[in-house]
Amino acid sequence: MVVHHLLTGSYTNSSLFLLAFDTIASSLTLNATVPGFGLHQFVTSNAARDRVYATTMSEPPRIFSWAMTPDYRFTHLNTVNVTSSSCYFSDDGRYAFSAGGPTARIHSLDDDGGISEQVDEMFYVPKEDIDNVTKTRAAVLYGAHGFDVNINNKGFVPHLGWDSIFMYNIAENGTAKLLSINLSPETGDGPRNVFPSKNGKYLYVINEHSQYLDVFEIGETRLDHKQRASAIPNEMRDKYTYRSNAVQLSRDGKYLFTSTRGWNNTEANGWVAAFPLNNRGLLTSEEALTYYKAPLTLGSAGGLRVAFWEDETNSNPKGLTDYMYLSDTSEGYMYILGWTPSKRTIHEVAALKYDNASPYEAVWLD
Repeated sequence: MVVHHLLTGSYTNSSLFLLAFDTIASSLTLNATVPGFGLHQFVTSNAARDRVYATTMSEPPRIFSWAMTPDYRFTHLNTVNVTSSSCYFSDDGRYAFSAGGPTARIHSLDDDGGISEQVDEMFYVPKEDIDNVTKTRAAVLYGAHGFDVNINNKGFVPHLGWDSIFMYNIAENGTAKLLSINLSPETGDGPRNVFPSKNGKYLYVINEHSQYLDVFEIGETRLDHKQRASAIPNEMRDKYTYRSNAVQLSRDGKYLFTSTRGWNNTEANGWVAAFPLNNRGLLTSEEALTYYKAPLTLGSAGGLRVAFWEDETNSNPKGLTDYMYLSDTSEGYMYILGWTPSKRTIHEVAALKYDNASPYEAVWLD
């Protein structure tokens, strides 16, 4: 396959955007738009990539699902009201997990892949106060941000304002039992996004406010901090204000990638870092292999997700192994980056500037 598709949300437009990336031509083009329901969407899919889910920061707080055919026709399945605006969304095939601000929740999934009834809800304020606290996008900036579950049914909710990661056990019926509240190594870290290792032993955490990548060992009931690495070059610390966004794993599981955006300064370009992992899932070094300097600040985005597919058009065993998108809201660009481990380089492969929109997060469809 030469052409691969990704569906992107937008920071400024309620539509979703279907893009086509051509590995031979190194081009990124807009194929179609899909009607959406709000701004600032995080978009993801199920494992089969025939159902698409999205959150939005628009009011009222809601989450959404679509069916997708092999020829990229999208049918809206349903819209579900939730207590507070959600940032990230994940699923395990049976249940959907989302979180934002003062709450996180678990929904069952219908047989058709739509979002069904709420199974459980967690509160990060006293439950009796929930009607009196902010539940819009503003709350996400200092509250719960995401909800990811590993292969051992351990759930993790990073909380920016409390510098902590809530760890749960997810039961067979989808309910969550709080196991522990795990503090970040330093006050003010602001954990934003987590990525469980494939073997279930480690949790990778990117801290939005301190620009550090943390590695935790996952125990039966708690997390044990093991390693810390900088998501930006050390010489850039204290020079500008940054906000780190995402942590991702390479296809072969040998590298971690992080993204960071500049904040409130047009001279503060964004960064993508690459870190090596050993066979156990720990960093082989707390020094980055490379830092890629983005062309722009990346604005309020800095979304990053590694493509799951192998580039069949690349026959060089020492060539590029991973593609990833990088999103920018400052000028409305979506970038495709390439990782070449033999050279320890990340470089721009393709770019697309949106008209009347700014890309936020996206999902690779094929």
